[in-house]
Amino acid sequence: MKRISKYFSLSVAAFLMLLSCEVSDFDLQENPNFLSPESADPEFLLNEVQYLFQDIMGAMIINTDDIMRYEAMTDSYGDVADVAVLNAEWERFYEALNISRTIEDQASSDSNLLFHNAINKLLLGYLTITMIDYVGSIPYVEAGNPSEFPSPKLDSGVDLYRQVLSDIDQAISDINAATFNVSSDLFYGSDKAKWIAFANSFKLRLLVQARLAGGDLNVGNLQSEINTLLSSNIIDSESEDFVYNHAAVEEPESRHPYFTRGYINGFSQYIGNYFMFMLKDSKSISDPRIRYYLYRQSNEDPFSGPPFLACQGDPEVDFCYVGDQYWGLDHGESRTGRGDNLLRTVYGVYPAGGSFDEDQFQESPDTQNLAGAGFLPILTASYVKFLSAEAALVLGTNGDPASLLEEAIRASMEKVLGFGGVTSTLAATSADVDDYVNEVLANYAAATSDEERLDVIVTEYYLAAFGNSIEAYNAYRRTGYPSNIQIPIDDDNPTFPRSFPYADDAVSTNASISQKQNTVKVFWDTNPDGFIK
Repeated sequence: MKRISKYFSLSVAAFLMLLSCEVSDFDLQENPNFLSPESADPEFLLNEVQYLFQDIMGAMIINTDDIMRYEAMTDSYGDVADVAVLNAEWERFYEALNISRTIEDQASSDSNLLFHNAINKLLLGYLTITMIDYVGSIPYVEAGNPSEFPSPKLDSGVDLYRQVLSDIDQAISDINAATFNVSSDLFYGSDKAKWIAFANSFKLRLLVQARLAGGDLNVGNLQSEINTLLSSNIIDSESEDFVYNHAAVEEPESRHPYFTRGYINGFSQYIGNYFMFMLKDSKSISDPRIRYYLYRQSNEDPFSGPPFLACQGDPEVDFCYVGDQYWGLDHGESRTGRGDNLLRTVYGVYPAGGSFDEDQFQESPDTQNLAGAGFLPILTASYVKFLSAEAALVLGTNGDPASLLEEAIRASMEKVLGFGGVTSTLAATSADVDDYVNEVLANYAAATSDEERLDVIVTEYYLAAFGNSIEAYNAYRRTGYPSNIQIPIDDDNPTFPRSFPYADDAVSTNASISQKQNTVKVFWDTNPDGFIK
């Protein structure tokens, strides 16, 4: 379900008011008591872009968690991807775009701001790609200039992909040329090498993501371009992971959104039964990450008393209860609100900053936990390895797909199992990881076609992407995998949202935008209608 949140920043609101007011001419003298965009502190502006970046990305992840079965979807696709779901994120994106352009203007006349602007362009580019991947086309070139363009036109997704690819190249060049550091860098602490690794990895992600329409990107030989990136500085270690770290701070709210959903007043959502089944029962051993990803609040059997789960005995429900006190709901289950908020399985220590599950079976607000000091995993070494494995298999790029698959899984295990300082006797061991990896590799070796092998790769990517359902949403539309993903229990032929509707606030204020159906596919999704459910 969509997170209902309010975003309000006096500093940003004042700055944006300033930007909008500067198009009016009241024949006034310049007031030295008011800040102009040209004189605004670039550190302050970049800090605001970084804050907006993590806020938008966190919200978009929440928007997609139930569609991708990490949380249970308790409505229909049309309800969870409706015309209001992106209103807040749409507004924040254009706030970020306006501020980004001011930083770019400042940097055009001040070479000391090359590094600032490079970071700014990479973050804005990542947000732009995210919006394209959700809605297809967005106002961009004409946006933010209401006096000349009161209804800015839509720019196509493929044109903006090309623009962002060019911006990435320029950002790398500017980082290399920059002589001044950034004091407000919330991601890499002004480490140039890590920003370049992120930029190259971001570019790799875009090329793999759009591989079905790769000829539209004007990048020449896609295979050669990816090989060049693979031999460059990319994210290949945990120290280079691109993440946003949350803090255990209530005011202003700085805790991980999963923590605030599950550890304050009881969990109002449900973890998806399909996801829990995949962790717990899809292999001969449980996934070593399960106690890190998920925390069980109660050891009550949901079938033991009055039927806490309404699905009990319903033959139309695939899982209902996966056992061992992992208490969730199936995809499309609408029978909720049965007073079980403090009995349900909730988010664990990774990445939410919650509690590690060591069979304590306490209500989540009463546990010893990280108080929400989790993080958003945006682009990690594990993700880059999975994308590289996919490219090696289907595009013939450098590297052995099976070896890259193993490296991807091990990178995920290292990050998950190493987070939160867990010392429990129930913590996963290296032997557990080895057993898990060996079984996956055996399944990969037993596959008889590249499609079956791709299914193995993307299924493991899905399990590793917990905490960033954007990656799973893109991969599912691109590949159709995991192939065994649960279909809504109340609809055998649902209309899966191949994109999201435009924010209805944008449609009502911009005459250039007409609302669209969620059956409309983004440019890189060339798969047939009804391809996924």
